[in-house]
This record gives sequence, C-alpha cells and structure tokens, in this order.
Amino acid sequence: MKKAYLTIFFILTILFASYGEESNNLYIKDINLEMIECPAGSFNMGSKIEEHIEEKKFLDEFDHKKDCGFDYSENLHLVTLTKPFYIGKYEVTQKQYLAIMGNNPSKFIGDNNPVERVTYDDAKSFCEKLNQKYSNILPKGYKFDLPTEAQWEYACRAGTNTALNNSKDLTRKYKFCPNLEEVAWYFENSRGTVHEVGQLKQNAWGIYDMHGNVSEWCNDWYGTYPENNTTDPKGPNFGTYKVLRGGTWAGNSGACRSAFRGHKKPMSSNRMTGFRVAIVPVMDNQE
Repeated sequence: MKKAYLTIFFILTILFASYGEESNNLYIKDINLEMIECPAGSFNMGSKIEEHIEEKKFLDEFDHKKDCGFDYSENLHLVTLTKPFYIGKYEVTQKQYLAIMGNNPSKFIGDNNPVERVTYDDAKSFCEKLNQKYSNILPKGYKFDLPTEAQWEYACRAGTNTALNNSKDLTRKYKFCPNLEEVAWYFENSRGTVHEVGQLKQNAWGIYDMHGNVSEWCNDWYGTYPENNTTDPKGPNFGTYKVLRGGTWAGNSGACRSAFRGHKKPMSSNRMTGFRVAIVPVMDNQE
C-alpha cells in the first residue's frame, strides 16, 4: 500500500509542480506547459473613453456598426469571476502544438516561438486533445479550454487598471511607446516577426506576452459589452466573429492595450494569430 502511494505521489510530482510555498500553479512536464493560477475576484473590465478615443473616432467615421454589425465596445463595467482558473504562463509554442497536434502551421518557425496561423477551431481542438490526454490529473470540475474574454482580461491585468499590465499607460497610440516596449513585441520593435515567448517583462501574476507577439483566441463570440455589472460572463450565445485579444507583433501600440478587443471569423488564420490555453471550471465555460 505504501509503495502504491509513493508511486502515485511520484507521478503527480512529475506532472504538476508548484511555484513558491503558497502557489497552486500547475506544470505538465512532458510538454513543458506551465499554468498560472488566477484567483476568483472582481475587476473593472473595459476602459474609459479617454483611453481609446482615437480608435473610437476612426471607427465611428468608418461606420463600424453598419458595416460590421456590432458596436465597438469597451465600456467600463464590473465583472466578478466566482471561481479560480488557470491560464498559460506563455502563449502556446510551436513545439507544444506539434507535440499535441502532429503538425505546425506557423510561418515563423521556431520551437519556442508562439504557434500562429491557427484558426479558432484549431485552438479548440488543441484544448480537447489536452483533455483527452490529461483530464485524469486536472482539478475536479475543470477542463482545458480557451479562456473567456473576461478571464483573459482579468489574467492580463493582474490587478492593474491602467492601459498596460505593467501599471503604465500608453505614451503614444500609433508610434513608438516606451511604456509598451518593456512588455510587448509590436510594430515598432518586432522587426516584422514573432519572438520567442517569455523574453519581455512578466505581469504581477507571472504571465508573459499578454501584450503583442500574437493575438490570442478567446472562447466568446464578439458582442457589445453589457451596461450593468456581470458575473462569470461568457459573451453572446451566437455571432459571426470570435474574440481575439492582446494585439500583435504587426499592430500599433493602441491595439496592444489590456482592454483592446479584436475579432475574426472562427475559420480565419494568419501569421499574427495564436492562442493561450486555460484550465477553467467546466460549467462556467460551456458554449
């Protein structure tokens, strides 16, 4: 009996590793997948109009609602997430994607570069394969999935309410921005390519590359934010576009803000689009 207990303990030690005495972060060794615990809590999701006034003015002139069918929405509202979840310390890398999916669709080849040119369905399939392989070692009532848009922004902000998760605001929205430089690969510093994950400054919860590098698929359909406070939001029940977050190596600084909302059709893919995996409460993330 003692031998069996020690064997189980040894297996779990290999699969999961904690960081720090009070940390519940998870680590799956065989694919080098590090997952950061995000505690339950509340935060202000979205932004004040002053933060994105230039983008809004441009989209109003474009008649964004008429042409795209929805409002450009970042209206500030209180969101409460009632259960903790986990999110990838890094964007999913090409080495991880190849190990699970058996192929690498990326343009900018490199084991530790984020995988790109993945569709929303590709990202969901990756999560499902993780569930098939590792569901027996997940916390009870949890599964691998893409984060909801609210979970993504909560993890990105890590307690901040500024435009960036390093507790700083943008100095410029369309040119070189020193405050963004320390946390993001974007148009002004990327030299026209993605970069290996984890090279720039992490946020307060130890998560890297939430700004820039590749934009990240979220679970939600894109829609206008609610006017009232919300609890465990999952976005609209249906739509045309899926949410993308974080900005890209080819994007301007304004598109790398914590609150910035991108969107594409689920079957779209390009060399600026990747994803970050999460471990989420099953009922909270069902579509």
